[in-house]
Amino acid sequence: MSWEDAWREGRTGWDAGQSSPLLQHLVERGELNGERALVPGCGAGYDVITLASAFNEARGLDLAPTARERFFELRDAAGLSEERAPYQVGDFFEDDLHAPFDLVWDYTFLCAIDPTLRPRWAERMAAIIAPGGLLATLIFPVLEDDPQRENERMANGPPFPLRPAGVEALVAAHFKTHRLDAVPPALSHPGREGMEWIGIFERA
Repeated sequence: MSWEDAWREGRTGWDAGQSSPLLQHLVERGELNGERALVPGCGAGYDVITLASAFNEARGLDLAPTARERFFELRDAAGLSEERAPYQVGDFFEDDLHAPFDLVWDYTFLCAIDPTLRPRWAERMAAIIAPGGLLATLIFPVLEDDPQRENERMANGPPFPLRPAGVEALVAAHFKTHRLDAVPPALSHPGREGMEWIGIFERA
């Protein structure tokens, strides 16, 4: 699957058209703030815009140049500078991401990569997050209460299902758990209620 082809052809059913309600809630409550944040697989960058209100730099990262063009429109509309909200077209695993970061926000990135890459994802997160920094991951889709659907989705992803305990285990070698909770339905995108958990992990 080519992410650039999907963006260019408008096959972006995962694009919710706005920032995560939970992320907006966390930022408004002052729970996420600092100097530098990264949003890998950010797409059009709604979450980058939200984080730019709480960080001196909120950096978007995606493989698709067409997604970056959409982000430029959003950034201009928000009145943000390139320095405050840069956008990098590149590979999370291979490219220089200009680390370290105080926060990495992962939403629909871990579930989009091949499940065999999950251990490598965890190691990369440990490498780019500063000691004391946070990995905040909105874990989706969580389907463990429906094993048949979970198996079908795993065979036909992305998105590939995730289990909260599995994500916690992935990062346990380098992070300590601050929070691992189901997301209240009111703070989920419509249609994703009951399928999202929030995990916040601190880099040791």
